[in-house]
Amino acid sequence: MNLAVNESIFRSRREGLTQDTLRLWQSPNSVVIGTRNSYGDDVNHEACRKYCIEIVRAISVVNGVLYQDMGNLNFAVAADAAFFKHLIEDYQPVLSEYQILNEGIAKGLQMFGVDAKADPSGIYIGNRRISEALPLWFYDFLLFQGTLLINTDLDIYNEATRTECSPEKKDALTSLSFELGKNIQIDDVKKALVKGVEERLNVRFEENEQKLIKKLYRVKYGLSKWNVNAHKFFLIGMGKTAVEVFVAYPPTSMCRELIRLVNDVVSDLQDEVKVMVWMRGKGMYQHGPYPEMSSALRAAEKNNVIPVIIINGELKFRKSVPSKEDLRKTILNALWFKRKKSSRKRVEKNA
Repeated sequence: MNLAVNESIFRSRREGLTQDTLRLWQSPNSVVIGTRNSYGDDVNHEACRKYCIEIVRAISVVNGVLYQDMGNLNFAVAADAAFFKHLIEDYQPVLSEYQILNEGIAKGLQMFGVDAKADPSGIYIGNRRISEALPLWFYDFLLFQGTLLINTDLDIYNEATRTECSPEKKDALTSLSFELGKNIQIDDVKKALVKGVEERLNVRFEENEQKLIKKLYRVKYGLSKWNVNAHKFFLIGMGKTAVEVFVAYPPTSMCRELIRLVNDVVSDLQDEVKVMVWMRGKGMYQHGPYPEMSSALRAAEKNNVIPVIIINGELKFRKSVPSKEDLRKTILNALWFKRKKSSRKRVEKNA
């Protein structure tokens, strides 16, 4: 659910529905792996069973395996990367964003009297790492999500996440409580971290809340096909069911008929479904500066398969115009989770 919250905030930021956001939270024992990490090879499953550790997968552009317990302070920053360019000399895309955010977090740690240093790869006290991150990019928008080791059980961390490919990285971990020789109040770290990031970014944060979370949990983060196999459920923007229509340009008579049919079928579903008509040869920015395209759409374009209808990233109809009944049924099936939940609520209310 916490990872669903992060993605919800990130989607809201991309859509311009919220400002740049810093989120702080804690979670029970869990191992978080990156999008491309191996569920089987990069986690010590025996240790996870021993310590009742959940294994979940985060969206990221880097490989990484993080451990979180109630001694960690987890963070996520969702921001337009353009904001960072004026904050550092010799700006370097990607590296500078990581550097600035890590410097802000390090400033917070320095308030406890430790010599915390930051570089694009993380935050260190001496030669020991005290933070881990799994960043994600969507065009010029950054979701910088990670964890800060405060009162973390480092023995369990090393045991649960140790892999043959990087034992030296795990051996170099430290925590704030280890460095200071005492447990630290997480609320004190939250206040210091917020202050440090505010100073480095020259901003002031305002408390806020977000929504879209439950659907992301239901169709993605709560499912084994994402956490185990990295099979991603494709949604558009703020979580609408996506109907992508790929046609020729200029549209043939079949393509025009297909477009009319789709618009007719979803005419009463505008609040739940978004239709995007993609025309071959017109470029990727047909739907604004930050278009979302499913991998199935890219494959259809590459293989010159026209026309097609793709629903939530899955190719459903190709080189033909389906019947109105078949298309309607397929789209409603894609909305099944949401409708089933609403129906259950009505039944409970009537009972």
